[in-house]
Amino acid sequence: PYDGFNGMFDAYHRGECKVLAIGREDTIMNIDYLKRVCEHDLVYTDVLVHENPIAFPIRPELAAAFSYWMYAAEKTHGVSLE
Repeated sequence: PYDGFNGMFDAYHRGECKVLAIGREDTIMNIDYLKRVCEHDLVYTDVLVHENPIAFPIRPELAAAFSYWMYAAEKTHGVSLE
């Protein structure tokens, strides 16, 4: 049964999975989760584990302008959707 992070830690402990990937932001402020991370000698890392590419459905007549504004946002403000 699904039990959130506790269920994931339990499954890892039982050997049902070899990798446990959880977000730091979701668990770093919860003492119980941090204890479980330490009990299993796990660490937080900045290594990319999974990437989910996204696409924007856009009408053909808007595509060029959207591309321009995406480019401008990245070059002038450092904003990117990647």
